[in-house]
Amino acid sequence: MRQPIRALLAAAVAAAAILIAAAASSSAATSSTATAQTLSSAPGSLGTGGGAPPPAVSPSPGCGSEHASDTGPDATVASVPCIAGPQRRPQPLIVVPRSGMANIRPIAFTSAAVRSDDRTVDVRFWSGVEPCSVLDHVDVAYGTDAVTITLFDGSDPSSGMVACPDLAMLKQVTVQLDQGLAGRRIVDGAA
Repeated sequence: MRQPIRALLAAAVAAAAILIAAAASSSAATSSTATAQTLSSAPGSLGTGGGAPPPAVSPSPGCGSEHASDTGPDATVASVPCIAGPQRRPQPLIVVPRSGMANIRPIAFTSAAVRSDDRTVDVRFWSGVEPCSVLDHVDVAYGTDAVTITLFDGSDPSSGMVACPDLAMLKQVTVQLDQGLAGRRIVDGAA
């Protein structure tokens, strides 16, 4: 006896929700049609009064604003969040190479900043989370006009079978050069 009452109550709530959504959609459509008619028949407007309203050009949404891709029950509404204060850049995770990784492959880096001693380079790169993505080693090749740095990433074989989420992290490794750069450029060996 309780089950049919719960089912009836759930059906009544669902029906009420559908009616409210339909009413809101109808109200929004009526409101936008009335606004369009008012705009197209306003003195000095480009509209003819009886035809379709001119195409609207919407400004790019600002902080806290919402915009809809369409009207009706299938519309997509997006909102732009407001973030107070200055925007912070992601801080890299400082890593140290750990040899002995499996499935080693070269990976590209995003930046290389040379310190004032001309021999220390902070290399930033994007990589996955450990134990799925671990920096194994860094190779450095010295040329006459460039120093090539190559990062090698792999997975930790001692971790066993683990799920590897498809996430990227900003990481940084400090590379000590055997020679000063002396005006040579840094080249990514994986690029």
